[in-house]
Amino acid sequence: MDEQVVQNRYKRRIWLAILLSLIMPGLGQVYCGRLKRGLVLNFLHILPLPIIIGLFSLSDSPALTQIAIVLILASMMVFLAAILDSAFLAIRTAIGYQLKDYNSPVVYILLILIVTGGSSGSGLYLRNQRLEAFRVPAASCYPTIVPNDRILANKHAYKRRNPGRGDLVVHINPLNRHMNYIKRIVAVAGDTVEMKDNQLYVNGYELTRRKLPESTLDNIRITEKGQLLKGEVFEETNGNAKYNIFLIESPHDKTIGDFEKITVPEHHCFVLGDNRNNSLDSRHFGPVLLATIKGRADYIYWPAMDWSHFGKIE
Repeated sequence: MDEQVVQNRYKRRIWLAILLSLIMPGLGQVYCGRLKRGLVLNFLHILPLPIIIGLFSLSDSPALTQIAIVLILASMMVFLAAILDSAFLAIRTAIGYQLKDYNSPVVYILLILIVTGGSSGSGLYLRNQRLEAFRVPAASCYPTIVPNDRILANKHAYKRRNPGRGDLVVHINPLNRHMNYIKRIVAVAGDTVEMKDNQLYVNGYELTRRKLPESTLDNIRITEKGQLLKGEVFEETNGNAKYNIFLIESPHDKTIGDFEKITVPEHHCFVLGDNRNNSLDSRHFGPVLLATIKGRADYIYWPAMDWSHFGKIE
């Protein structure tokens, strides 16, 4: 009877194996007596972090954001696999399981502190220096960004070069430094920029526009104050950059977004929302200091309305 009590006492519990795996992938395997398997799974789980950091250190290509997402998804798959594997191991482990030297709460805690401490540090470094996620609550960059789209900003994009015309950037709001804005750079230092009759001029040249069909807004139409937002979509060409803009129907005021010519000062850029008539931007707070740009918006990883918009931001 006493022997049976001891055997039941050391039997591996499914709920505990799963809980330990949730705390640290691979720890459930260690609990079930599979030390090597647990360490391998944990290594595979955290491996994408240093790879992502290394890739962003070598290049600022927008394609890296897509690679980073694939690696993060792979890490999540390993995480889920570790949880399921630990549960199956606990089920298959014999009732008379013999405790290993490492089956100790002290060892578990040390593993958690060592492994999660290092991976947490890498994760924070990645967020602060390489890649950061944002949710966009407003429609100032519609139709490129729909309200509540979730995006990834490449914070390493401007380590080797300055922002350029056409870049969609996340920057600190000059009027409230606790808030971030996402806007389109339309002019850089030394450029002259003005808007007349809703038409943008950079360095004295009128930017060309091509009207796009109404179907461009299919599945991403939004409302404002309970009314469907009506307007036209154009593809605007600014140097080598092409991007879509939205002009709200405004029959009573054709100059709603106009401003006089200014020269963008050194170390600054001039930003506008793609939703030209409904955006708080450089027309209101002036050119943006380059040092306040947090990163280039490269990727929509969670579209709010239409999953065809998932992927690289054009």
